[in-house]
Amino acid sequence: MKKIVLLFFICGWGYASSEIDNAPVEWLIAHSMQLKIADDDHLKSDQLIEQIFNTVDYNSEEDEIYINKSSLQVHTLKQNLISFIKDNHHEKTKSALYEKFTATEEERYKRKVLYRTNFAPQGHYYFNHIHTKISQDNSSLKWLKISPKKTFNKVKSFLKRRNAIGAIAITDHDTDRGYEDIKPLASHILHPLRSVEWGGKTHMCLIDIKPDWEDISIGREYSDEDSVILSRSSQGARIINHPNARYNFPYLSWLDADAVEVWNTPYENSPFLRLNIERSNNLDAFAQWINALKDNRKYTAISGSDFHFKIPCLTERMLIYPVNFIPKDDITQTKSYIKAGNISFLTRPTAPKLTLQGKFKSDNSWSVMGDTIKGKGTVDIQIFGDFSDVKKRIGGACYNVINSFYKILTFWKKRYWQLRVFNQSGELIAKQYINPKKYGPHKHFKLELELELQHNDMIRAELWEVNKKMKNVDLLGATNPISVQF
Repeated sequence: MKKIVLLFFICGWGYASSEIDNAPVEWLIAHSMQLKIADDDHLKSDQLIEQIFNTVDYNSEEDEIYINKSSLQVHTLKQNLISFIKDNHHEKTKSALYEKFTATEEERYKRKVLYRTNFAPQGHYYFNHIHTKISQDNSSLKWLKISPKKTFNKVKSFLKRRNAIGAIAITDHDTDRGYEDIKPLASHILHPLRSVEWGGKTHMCLIDIKPDWEDISIGREYSDEDSVILSRSSQGARIINHPNARYNFPYLSWLDADAVEVWNTPYENSPFLRLNIERSNNLDAFAQWINALKDNRKYTAISGSDFHFKIPCLTERMLIYPVNFIPKDDITQTKSYIKAGNISFLTRPTAPKLTLQGKFKSDNSWSVMGDTIKGKGTVDIQIFGDFSDVKKRIGGACYNVINSFYKILTFWKKRYWQLRVFNQSGELIAKQYINPKKYGPHKHFKLELELELQHNDMIRAELWEVNKKMKNVDLLGATNPISVQF
């Protein structure tokens, strides 16, 4: 039946209203709940949420929806969901960034070569800013939350399917109790970090804090610079969370924090959101971080899923992404890697893991993002895009219904990828067209650059998807910089 509906949709292409009218119930449910989560107050316990779970059978373990109720009940729910989505629909705005991606810009490299390769640097995932049912917020919606143990096991299953390893930070508000629950589950596959989300109007993730930190329960009493200062005694890696969401936290107030969460939740460019949510928090935070670099302030750019609630069909997707990649194998040293900046991040499952490495031509060994290279002469840069995991399973059949509907909505759009390399001043060093269809689990990309730099500098990379039809761009991933000193 769903195939017939989707075929009808292709043949009956129209405006946004007809797109919504022909959407599968699974998509309508997931999209409505995402719209509610995107609200600053997160999900509200209202009649529509209750109607969803009274009309469909939801298996939270398998993350599957089963529609077994009467056709009248389902029809009523569908109409209510459609009305809610239309009421919250805003016209998609054209991204001002698009002009930068189509403009002719002077590039500054000495040599540039793109390869396909079966080699990519190995490392581990870091899952940042994850909430569980222990978190002190949204007490009326505990039934939509997941326990620390279930959260840990879902992430571990994700890693097992990819033959990968990782570290995870459970960051419930003002408590590290979740760590005590998952500590016995630690293994060579997934390492837990004692962590917390701390602060009042401005929030911070404190990663791998010391046990029995005396101030852990009073985070709501502090905000702004006070939270940065008071959290020093936690001995954790201190991350400024979503600095442009709900309350502006400018980089001049970040003081000696270690990192900043430049990408929080997938809402800004989620592959499931056909309609626009009026948020630019991530792009604003990313721009703040770039301005901090220009001002000679070094903070690690990091992402966090900020997972709070189960969303039917999208639980694993929302739990995992955006995610971080560290090209180092020791998962017990993740705090050190965060502080050093040995991290890149990716915003969606189809994005490759990025590794930036560099060396002076006279050197024998490569350094990765976050490191400093010192020497004289030509600088060699390599950027890897690791496609090992891009086709691995996310979610189940219900997820595939939603993802298939999204692909049908967007199959006609003209898209390409562009890899862009910048210096500390934000000037373009090089840009490279990437055709993702040429790469797969055993074929990765490697871009080689030779640079003639005139002074101390930083080199970093961004990967973007460019949509010619919609005249818009989406960030797929980015690296932290390598520092170059002469």
